[in-house]
Amino acid sequence: MKYLILAMIAGLSGCSTLFGDKFRDRADDYLTAKPAKEAVDLQGQPLAKTDSLPIPELAREVEQPDTFELPQPQRLVVEAAEPESQSASLNQFNSTELNPRLDRDGSGSRILRLDGNFALTWAEVTEALAASDINMVDLNRSLATWYLELQTVQQEDTRGWWSRLWNREPESETTTYLLKLNRAHNGVYLSLLSDVDALADDTLAESVFVEIKTQLER
Repeated sequence: MKYLILAMIAGLSGCSTLFGDKFRDRADDYLTAKPAKEAVDLQGQPLAKTDSLPIPELAREVEQPDTFELPQPQRLVVEAAEPESQSASLNQFNSTELNPRLDRDGSGSRILRLDGNFALTWAEVTEALAASDINMVDLNRSLATWYLELQTVQQEDTRGWWSRLWNREPESETTTYLLKLNRAHNGVYLSLLSDVDALADDTLAESVFVEIKTQLER
């Protein structure tokens, strides 16, 4: 075993003798490199050559400055904006520009269509609800929803047997409805829902929309 290890060490030490400096690190050879002889043809004439990236000669000597001053940036000049180009606040808009109008959506349900953008319409409709007789109990701008408490007449099929027997007048009940602001291809529109998945009755929705439309057009 001892002789085998000695033989391996001797074999490794002889690699440099067998292969010369083939595996030597040549990273710094450029420091001691010398220009090669000029290439010539069989007759000893220099081969024609061209520089692929020649450096152009300067037509005149460029004078180098003794000092350099960093240029100062130009002062920012704020020009007075024209009155018509200034951003108008919400109270500068006339509500009639919303052009509120009763309409129907693709499924035939009653809606109130408006021409304004979301922010303007939200502000204007909120003010219209506050000025109307509609009882707004809450609102959530992130959900684009107003919560309204509306008086509705009790449906015939939900009245008790005794009430129908004695022909009593149907009682009114207070229900919370959702007034939704929806984005459309051109403008926005309002829809009234009895819950998150069901639209309100067309007659009730139309009465709410008419009241909002009246307030917006004042």
